[in-house]
Amino acid sequence: MTRSRMGIASLVTVLALVAAAWFVGRGLPADMQLPTHFGIDGAPDRFSGKWEALFLPSAMAAGLSLLMWFLPALEPRLANLERSAGLYYWSWAALLMVSAAIELVVISVALHWGLRIEHIVAGAIGAMLAVIGNQLGKSRSMFLVGIRTPWTLASEEVWIRTHRLGGKLMVAAGLLMLLGALLPIPSGLLAGVCGAALGVAVVVPVVYSYLLWRRERGQARG
Repeated sequence: MTRSRMGIASLVTVLALVAAAWFVGRGLPADMQLPTHFGIDGAPDRFSGKWEALFLPSAMAAGLSLLMWFLPALEPRLANLERSAGLYYWSWAALLMVSAAIELVVISVALHWGLRIEHIVAGAIGAMLAVIGNQLGKSRSMFLVGIRTPWTLASEEVWIRTHRLGGKLMVAAGLLMLLGALLPIPSGLLAGVCGAALGVAVVVPVVYSYLLWRRERGQARG
């Protein structure tokens, strides 16, 4: 991957989402309300006009793509970002995928396809976590991407070891969420599985980074 290719992929994705939104939206009633937020059980709990709801995913994809495009100019540790190219580019691609999944959810509701919304969202997030987690262990310390705790940013060794563990946990969490999304399980159970998987993937690396930093500091003093 290169930055230019990802820029082109982002443009194509945004245009495709805009086209899909326009094609679907023009056939819907002018006053139709579509969901823009869903509860933990997959039921919509916030609605907007059809155009706002349909174009929101493309706007999100465009905004995230612009952020990723300009990230090298914002990252103080540019050399480490370049060494972490896999994490940078695959995170970008994963965000585009999630935007497309959200568009699918809105269109499904608009056209009454009856898709399991919570399963689509859980599957998309799970795939994103698995893709990003696969690259975490190869990254180097940065301020804008990665598991950024005071302790990982203070020590390259703590960063590397934390991201190796965090990457494995993130891949495991992502695969578990994907599996749950593919199985015909109740919404509440799926939400519990996703919440537990995310909790472990987030909390454990943070605690681990602190313990590593304390050990490293103690060795330096000794």
